[in-house]
Amino acid sequence: METQKIYNLVILDASGSMGSIYTQALSGVNETLATIRMAQEEHPELQQFVTLASFSAGEHFLNRIYSAKPIAEARNITKEDYPLLGCTALYDAMGTCISELQQKVTHGDRVLVTIITDGYENASCTWSGHQIKSLVQELRQMGWTFTYIGADQDVEKVAGEIGVQNTLRFSANAEDTEVMFKKERRSRSKFYDMVCYNMASPCASMVETDDYFADDDEPVATPHAPEP
Repeated sequence: METQKIYNLVILDASGSMGSIYTQALSGVNETLATIRMAQEEHPELQQFVTLASFSAGEHFLNRIYSAKPIAEARNITKEDYPLLGCTALYDAMGTCISELQQKVTHGDRVLVTIITDGYENASCTWSGHQIKSLVQELRQMGWTFTYIGADQDVEKVAGEIGVQNTLRFSANAEDTEVMFKKERRSRSKFYDMVCYNMASPCASMVETDDYFADDDEPVATPHAPEP
């Protein structure tokens, strides 16, 4: 049986401001892991791997929970796995996680990068927005898919500054966070279905499209809109 490797990279904000939606974020990530496990069962031809990292700021800004681990070996995370602390070194988290994953990915592998944050970049020391944008644009042309999920911000503007086209906005409250994670999981499942379909189409393009969240089954809690 022909197989396809899929590397799922989830970069999760662990700054102090996530405290207001911490319970929903923790359960949402575990439900996302469950979605990946289910996809592995439904599509055995897809070999699912997960890299999960939370980030804040400072010397130990990056918390590597899983690194390209087969999804069957990735248990649900607990509060001990996901502590909150400090500010938002988003660029450093993206640059570090993506660079590390590049060392594991080979030609033909599919990569899905998911960024979840409730705040703006404010603490990176190593990577700049320009460097991240160049890296993202290069990898998108190689078939990597990037999504940016942001709370209470103009996600299209912020994501555009780092080269990401697939965006989802939510409000930092319990109800909206739950709706956001549910929509992300539906979109993720459709992504896996698309990969399976493309496996049967040798001429299918691997270049990322900008319709990852094109799912009208349920409305997003808060539509994309610039901040006043």
